[in-house]
Amino acid sequence: MQILHRLAEIVLYNVDSAPGDYRVNKITRYISLNYPKKLTVRGLAERVHLAPDYFGRLFKHETGLMVHQYITQIRIQKAEDMLQGGGYKIHEISEHCGFSDVVHFYKSFRALRGFAPSRCMPKGSKQPQG
Repeated sequence: MQILHRLAEIVLYNVDSAPGDYRVNKITRYISLNYPKKLTVRGLAERVHLAPDYFGRLFKHETGLMVHQYITQIRIQKAEDMLQGGGYKIHEISEHCGFSDVVHFYKSFRALRGFAPSRCMPKGSKQPQG
């Protein structure tokens, strides 16, 4: 009976077996899939039917990061993957990963990684022209 109950939770309420609060797990999955979009604490909190202040505290408690810090980390990781793959201009990667402008992208990247985004590009490659 417990197995059926747990299965019902997973299917009906989108609750998974990952440790931690299921609402935070749901939002971290959502962020991973929607990082290029404009994401706000208010909008994310509404997705799990919580007040923004409470959601922000819960998220910090569960992840150790504030919501905007978590979003930035995901965006920087995705940007780093694109940079290493080559074929994109830095401003294209910045836009694709949800940064409002290239300067903000550079500052965020350097703050988290300790070096410029261009350092992640494949050796011997240049940024595409045009």
